[in-house]
Amino acid sequence: MKSLRKPLQFVSSRGPVRVFWFWVFFWLVFAGLRAVQLPGLGGNAALLAACFAATALLIFTVFLLRIEGGSLSGIGLSLAPKRWLQFALGAGLGIIVVAAMIGILFVLTPLEITASPDRKILNVLGASFVVLFALALMEELAFRSYPLFRLRQAWGIRPAIYISSIAFAFYHGLAFESLLGPGVWGLFYGWMAVSTNSIALPTGFHVGLNWLQALLGMKPRYSDSIWELSIGTASGYFETETVGIFMQLVLLVVGLLMVELLVRKAAAE
Repeated sequence: MKSLRKPLQFVSSRGPVRVFWFWVFFWLVFAGLRAVQLPGLGGNAALLAACFAATALLIFTVFLLRIEGGSLSGIGLSLAPKRWLQFALGAGLGIIVVAAMIGILFVLTPLEITASPDRKILNVLGASFVVLFALALMEELAFRSYPLFRLRQAWGIRPAIYISSIAFAFYHGLAFESLLGPGVWGLFYGWMAVSTNSIALPTGFHVGLNWLQALLGMKPRYSDSIWELSIGTASGYFETETVGIFMQLVLLVVGLLMVELLVRKAAAE
């Protein structure tokens, strides 16, 4: 492990090539896991798959770092105490953002929120958090650790965040909706990772976003819910879909501005 503590000696031209192979490796692991049938595991299948993929990515990352003489901390991977605080801050921020967006929809559209019947709330809270933490960690390792920091080193902050965000979007599906959904969130994850030189804050933010969505019944594949969203009969000021798209466009503009301000700040230093 000593080689992981050496100062980085990295040939920039090799960076994007290795990032490409890193994503090929992730795709092969991900596709292989989706092809494997795990009967009888139910919701635990997603947890086990995410843990396996995250472990495989870590092992492959260590392999690449040994070749390069790089360090884990140099690509945003550190277990320092302040990183745990950043994770907690990110999780809280993610919950607040989703709560604010749902609140806007609740006020402006016919959206209704009702409690899910017969749910053991503490069990749902704990189980959903564990599953969504594993999934968020896997995705942050895949798009905001080695790939983001290596692309940043080779091409700069702007291409690194934009390319990793597009890759993150298309990982969720080859559709425009992926660019406007996960792709936009990728801008925020990338901004957080570069700003803090760590994936702790974006991982926490990622977990917070997904966790509250899951508790609201928006991710039934991975978790039970304690609330349910539905379109009520009462008339609202706007259609729910219209307001949702508008909020995503606002987030896109904010994300782009944040990235550009980060680029200018880095150039001025």
